[in-house]
Amino acid sequence: MLDLGTLAVMFEHRHDFAAYCPRCDRWQTLPLAELIAAGQGSRRLPLAVRCRDCGEPGRLQVRPPVPTRGPGGCMEPLLNRNPAEAGP
Repeated sequence: MLDLGTLAVMFEHRHDFAAYCPRCDRWQTLPLAELIAAGQGSRRLPLAVRCRDCGEPGRLQVRPPVPTRGPGGCMEPLLNRNPAEAGP
């Protein structure tokens, strides 16, 4: 099991950390690298954040890393496969 409870661990495992302001209807990705460089890497979740524009408390979201594409893209169409290799 992976504990993503600190900012440093989230950054190390390539997760993004974002906040949503319901009043402004706006998402903002938080700068994990900058927060860690400022000595905040050991801070644990949950964190309290506020919108920089209206001051409303933000709602946090941890986003896993986006998978990278291989040579055939994320998924390879069945048409490109040899029928003898195709499964049921």
